[in-house]
Amino acid sequence: MLVAFVAFANTLMATGNLRVNILPLNANKAVVAISNAAASNFEISVENANGEILYYKETGADSKDFRKVFDFSRLDKGAYRLIVTAEGTTTEREFTIDNKNIAVGKEKSVMEPFFAYKDGILKVSYLNFPEEAMSINFYDKNDLLYKKELGKKFNVNEGFDLSKLAKGSYDVVLSTEDNSYSFNFEVK
Repeated sequence: MLVAFVAFANTLMATGNLRVNILPLNANKAVVAISNAAASNFEISVENANGEILYYKETGADSKDFRKVFDFSRLDKGAYRLIVTAEGTTTEREFTIDNKNIAVGKEKSVMEPFFAYKDGILKVSYLNFPEEAMSINFYDKNDLLYKKELGKKFNVNEGFDLSKLAKGSYDVVLSTEDNSYSFNFEVK
């Protein structure tokens, strides 16, 4: 239990370190500024309202900062998302382009959950920054074994006694309104 707490505490300490800003220069160009407390490799993408990836870049070297002027003049007028991932944390900014300017929305961060399985106990920790409705599902191959609604609470710390499961491979899926996270574990 102490190991799970330490891992979760370390993850919590890193939360909020990834920052993504879009600073409009004019109606077509903006500076994208990304910062992180620790040097990281950033995955950067721009998606349209349909979820199609229009731009993707993985930075080559670990860095605490990334800055680049983006020319959005070839994009249609409409809504977009800038998504940055580093060290298990994803931060996104919505922005819209119209004839006169680039309007930037609020920053939204999502952190991957922590899963650990040992001695028949599955531990799950998750910080639900967007406060979305969540559920957790347990599967044996494709068969649903158990489902639990977790509500919209900010902090999820759950433990499941799985010691009575038959030997085999199982999957657990933590689902929010926007994301799903899966973890595979083996009962021996």
